[in-house]
Amino acid sequence: MKFNYLLTLLAALAVGATSSFAADDDTPLAKEMTKMNKTLRALKKQVVEPAKKAESIKMVDEMKANVAASLKYEPAKTTDQPAGDKPAYLDKYKKQLGDLDKALDGLKAAIEKDDKDAVTKGLEQLSDLKEKGHKDFAPEE
Repeated sequence: MKFNYLLTLLAALAVGATSSFAADDDTPLAKEMTKMNKTLRALKKQVVEPAKKAESIKMVDEMKANVAASLKYEPAKTTDQPAGDKPAYLDKYKKQLGDLDKALDGLKAAIEKDDKDAVTKGLEQLSDLKEKGHKDFAPEE
């Protein structure tokens, strides 16, 4: 019951964050993030179903591909940074994407092992990283 509540809460937060993020900016980066969020929402609904294990792993791989593609782009807020701060800002962006990629690796391993507690923790970690990334890099509404 607690797990279902957590998934519902995360899904609700994801929907709200994605719609405002995508509405503000239709950049290639925003498109990658939107794809990743849609996949994450779908994954959260099915990850508890053992029969969909292979599909869940594939979804994590799709999100990892979105992360890799996102490294090619700069956040829209990069243009708002003073010239001297841009390299550090972009390094921070790339580090956070690296953290996201590692979290996806951990989630994939948890799914492969059928470790429900680790899956729950992995989804929570993704939610935290998403919130931080949007705070630091998403365009203001």
